[in-house]
Amino acid sequence: MSNQSKNDTITRSASRLRAAVFITTGVLVALYVAARFGLQFGHARVIYEEHGPGTAAARLVNDVCVALLVAALFRLTQVLKRISEGDFFGIEVIRRFRSFAWWLLLMSVLELAGPSLAQSSVPGQIRFAIDSRDVLFLGITIFLFLLARLLERARTIDEEMREIV
Repeated sequence: MSNQSKNDTITRSASRLRAAVFITTGVLVALYVAARFGLQFGHARVIYEEHGPGTAAARLVNDVCVALLVAALFRLTQVLKRISEGDFFGIEVIRRFRSFAWWLLLMSVLELAGPSLAQSSVPGQIRFAIDSRDVLFLGITIFLFLLARLLERARTIDEEMREIV
C-alpha cells in the first residue's frame, strides 16, 4: 500500500469519525436537555437521574460536566477536520488536540470532585466517594497530554524529513 493511499485512508477515516462525533454530540445534547427538563420524544420520556441527593448544586455540577464534554467534543471535531484535510501533524492539530485534552481534564476533575462539592452544600453531611471509573478517566485524560507531546515530536520529525527531501 502506497503512502498516498494510506494517507487517503486516514483522511477518510477522520472525516467519518468527525461526522460520527457531530451526530453523537447532537444526540447527547438532545437527550440531556430532554431528560433535564422532562421533555418527551413521542411516547418515550427521557428520565434524569442523579446519584446522591438531588440538590441544585448536584444538577449544576452535572450541567457543567455536560457543557465541558460538549466543548471537548467540539475541539475533537476541529482536530478531525484538520486531519481529514491532510494536516496530520500541524501546529493547529496539536493545539486543538491539547485543547480537547484540557476540556476533558476539566470535566474529569469536576466528575471526580463535583459530587463531594455538591454534597457539601447539604448541611451536616460530608461524603467523599471515589469511583474507579472517574480515576481511570482522569488517567486516560492525562495520557492524552502525553499523546499531544508525541504529536509535537512527530511534527518535528515530519519537518526534518521534508527538509531532507
